[in-house]
Amino acid sequence: MSIDKKPVAIILGGTNPHKSLVEKLKERGYFTILLDYLDNPPAKAVADEHVQESTLDKEKVLEVAKEKNASLVIATCIDQANVTACWVAEKIELPHPYSYETASLIADKTRMKQKMIKAGIPTAKFCIVNNEDNIDLEMLTFPLVVKPSDTNGSKGVRRVDNSEELDIYLKEALSLSRNGKAIVEEFIEGDEIGIDCFIAKGKADVITTHKKRKPQLKDGSVIFSIGSISPAPITEIVKAKIEAVANQLATVFSLDNTPLLIQAIVTNDEVKVIEFAPRIGGGLNFRKIKLFADFDIISAAVDSFLNIPVKIEYQKKDVCYSENHIYTEPGIFGSIEGYDKLLNSRNILEFYPNKVKGMIIGNTNASKDRIGSYIVSGKSLAEIKRKITTTMSEIIVYDINGRNMKYSYDYKDLLF
Repeated sequence: MSIDKKPVAIILGGTNPHKSLVEKLKERGYFTILLDYLDNPPAKAVADEHVQESTLDKEKVLEVAKEKNASLVIATCIDQANVTACWVAEKIELPHPYSYETASLIADKTRMKQKMIKAGIPTAKFCIVNNEDNIDLEMLTFPLVVKPSDTNGSKGVRRVDNSEELDIYLKEALSLSRNGKAIVEEFIEGDEIGIDCFIAKGKADVITTHKKRKPQLKDGSVIFSIGSISPAPITEIVKAKIEAVANQLATVFSLDNTPLLIQAIVTNDEVKVIEFAPRIGGGLNFRKIKLFADFDIISAAVDSFLNIPVKIEYQKKDVCYSENHIYTEPGIFGSIEGYDKLLNSRNILEFYPNKVKGMIIGNTNASKDRIGSYIVSGKSLAEIKRKITTTMSEIIVYDINGRNMKYSYDYKDLLF
């Protein structure tokens, strides 16, 4: 397809949300160029062109943007890709939702946490480490969480229960961090709540909330999500505190006309922010928000990048729903079977494969290792649980040799 007479949009990242983003941009008349380091990311199927480069390589993205005479460089659900998009936009004077400095500050968890503490935003006790020998544990109490300062997904994020584990996983976190820093923070017992907001005219609207479901593993595994339950089971007191902290984040970090994703721990009506980002959540958040709140957050994110004011209108549905992710043991992906029948029977509403034949599945259980994701809904949590149990008993993942790739943990541990 020719790019003549069409404005060019470069999309950074090829995940399922970016697939929808490509489609929205094509509806607006853009020639779409997907930039992603993978051979065959999900969004490649709908993009006009695919450039196989890393979204983290700012200079390369700038080179491509200049070569293609881009009118827009956009990323909506990957922190580091947002940083690149804003950097390139400032270099060649393209529209972007916030400054490169703001994007960089928030994507660097060490700087983000420091500013949160200074502003009085409640968060876990933490310390910043830039080598394995300078950690001071006097102010912290086990269990702890170790995380790289600036990675995507859950790479290198681990719970540690003693000094021996800390030594091992801190070394890993530092090796994964591009800026050579890691965060060590106290593990807070409670429900992890994801909060999807949009900030318009300086006010943060809380559109949806979800309680994350995580295996209770203490074997050195990364802390990863197998899905979520929505709406989150929180009190009116917590709802008010969440709204207040969302607006505080918008003010402190000078955010407006942008999505806002918050991860918080709720314990006995107390809310502590773990981290946040001025972007759409990954996975199927964009679909949940559309299906169950009737708000097109992908289109809103495009408007955000184009500096078009977003009008916030949504309608929450009185139903329970759940996003779920499939992880398997390591191997080389072949195929996934069984979901067509589940879609036809309406046991699941939507299914999104993440892998194509030949892709390597790692052993980290990070978000990049997800085989696929799906959504279920129901009138009660019991119905949701029944549908998830049915789904996980009928879906089978095969490697390239036709061998069953077993799930990487017991999905009966649903953590409702």
